[in-house]
Amino acid sequence: MDRRNKVIGGKGECEAEAYLKKIGYRILDTNYHTPLGEIDIIALDGDILVFVEVKTRSSDKYGSGFYAVAHKKQIRMTKAALLYITKKEYDFPSYRFDVVSILNNNISIVKNAFLADAEFSF
Repeated sequence: MDRRNKVIGGKGECEAEAYLKKIGYRILDTNYHTPLGEIDIIALDGDILVFVEVKTRSSDKYGSGFYAVAHKKQIRMTKAALLYITKKEYDFPSYRFDVVSILNNNISIVKNAFLADAEFSF
C-alpha cells in the first residue's frame, strides 16, 4: 500500500471510530494486528462483540468499499477475531463482522456483513 492510501485509510478509520461511537458502539481496540490478520476496529454494540473493517474510497470508480472485503479478507478477519476472543478470554453471547464504507465523507455501515465459517480455524 502506498503512502497516500495509508493516509486516506488512517483518516477513514478515525472517522469510522467517531461515527461508531456516535451511534452507540463502545470501542475496545483499534488496529489489532496478529500474524493471522488485522482488524481495524473492535467494539461492543450492546452485548455483541463487533469486528469492523473500514474501507475508505476517494471515488466510486471501483465500487463502494463493501465490495473490497473479499472472501480472502473475510478469512483473515475471522482468524484474527478468533485469536482475539481466545487471548482476551471474552465471554460474549455473540459476535459479528461489520463493514464501514466511507466515500467522499459519506459514511455507511453494513452490520453482519459476513458470517464466520466454521471451517476457518487457526
